[in-house]
Amino acid sequence: MKKRIKYTDEPMEFTIIPDFLPPPGQLRHTTDAPRMDYDRRRDALRMKFVDAPVKQRVSVPDGVVLEYALGGKLVAVVFRQASKRFSNPDEVAAGHGPTHRKPLKKIS
Repeated sequence: MKKRIKYTDEPMEFTIIPDFLPPPGQLRHTTDAPRMDYDRRRDALRMKFVDAPVKQRVSVPDGVVLEYALGGKLVAVVFRQASKRFSNPDEVAAGHGPTHRKPLKKIS
């Protein structure tokens, strides 16, 4: 810059703008899509549909556990031995990559 900035001690007027953003908790992206978490220690992939306390767990064949809230609403599905069912459970939980290593058996 060739032009020099001149600073002064003259008083300046400012206008305060009120906060127009919602609180941080409301800025989060919310979605109706299920959340997926992978527990490496237990080798379990959990697909959670709703935020509710689990009151009952039901084991079904092939290492699948259904978690229910009070009143019978399905909260989550847990896949045990996830590393044998999914090509990379960490990536599946993060929403990336192929999901199945081999087809799951149909549960009737």
